Amino acid sequence: MPKTTTIGSYPTFPKPEDIEYYLTISSHGLGEEVVDPYQWSIDEALEDFTSAGVEVPSTGQSRGDLYSLFLDPKVVKGVRWNGAEVFVEEKISRVASNRLADVLHARSVLPSHYEIKEPITDAYTLARFAKISTGSYRDTRELAQDINRKVVIPEIEDLQNSGAVSWIQLDSPALAADSFTPDYFLGLYEEIASVAKLPVVIHACGDASRIFPVLTKTKVHTISLDFYHYPRLFDEASRHNYDQLIGLGCTDSQNLRVESTEETGKMIEFGRAKLGEDRIQFVHPHCGQRNLNREVAYGKNVTMTLARDDVYFGRPEEASPSKLASKDYDPHGYFLVSILRDSKEILVTYYSYKHMPIKRFRSRSAERIFQSLNEEADRLGIGRRHLAYLTLELGRAEASLQSGYSYRQKVIE
Repeated sequence: MPKTTTIGSYPTFPKPEDIEYYLTISSHGLGEEVVDPYQWSIDEALEDFTSAGVEVPSTGQSRGDLYSLFLDPKVVKGVRWNGAEVFVEEKISRVASNRLADVLHARSVLPSHYEIKEPITDAYTLARFAKISTGSYRDTRELAQDINRKVVIPEIEDLQNSGAVSWIQLDSPALAADSFTPDYFLGLYEEIASVAKLPVVIHACGDASRIFPVLTKTKVHTISLDFYHYPRLFDEASRHNYDQLIGLGCTDSQNLRVESTEETGKMIEFGRAKLGEDRIQFVHPHCGQRNLNREVAYGKNVTMTLARDDVYFGRPEEASPSKLASKDYDPHGYFLVSILRDSKEILVTYYSYKHMPIKRFRSRSAERIFQSLNEEADRLGIGRRHLAYLTLELGRAEASLQSGYSYRQKVIE
């Protein structure tokens, strides 16, 4: 079964004024006194990813785009930015990792059963984007080889040595856009294969039909492609023999329309039939979601997960009602859920059947009350089904507090 993943960027960006404040405070040596706004954006992205069912998320890549992140003058010497352009003015050298801290933070936040796949822009794309403004490099080939050895490979080594990531993704958006593939491209990936201890994914944006045979020659684990906009890739990927698995880009990261589960499911099912039962490693958006608004991006990821589940597990069963019989009643007591309007709190009392209070909790948070009762459940003899019923009532009570509508516990069915 393919895992759900993201390609990289996600639209949880901190406010410019928060960034400016943080940088100002940090410049005076007080950065530990305030929260890094980019860490907040990582937390928000991870909450969205996991809530949507993304099983192999990234950090959300909100600190910068795929070029500025890896040619940042703060961590890579020899480059200078002028507006949206970057110029190479001397031999480059890397002075620090630019992704490790964010990835370590993401790992500390995520539960252990989630893997992380962090994107790194490949050296070919970075060299094609940069402009050589002096005689520091003879040509793009020499620059790409230096970026590979001094920026990309050290970043891979830092991430894999940290133990925080399970996958390395190399982004190569320039490859399909070019009319030819230079002979040194495969050499860059040969060097990466010699140091990579984790499975590597190459993500090639755009119409990769021409370059697909080249991609199969790279020593990577998975080839990730945009099948949404270029369905002819299904034919191209099905007619070749290769060892890699496929990442299936199946939702549109350029359009604000959230696809239906049925639409996305048909694409996944077609890919499963066309490429083979065990060929698809990931299902994912066609590209990074940076240009979408957050709610749309989240909706697309929910759709992707539900579509994958429909294809590989079948449609969900219709839930059936089940009333409690006398034998299902809690043997020790019952709950009464009330609202304290003055203090805006929920009050839960656990009574014996002789109507004597046994335990009482109050809070503005339904979740806190449930957690407290769950801790006491074994000692008080509260059954699992009783707690499940209470979850529903606590949710109704909290909604009543927030809306101002009256609340009555449903005791008699």
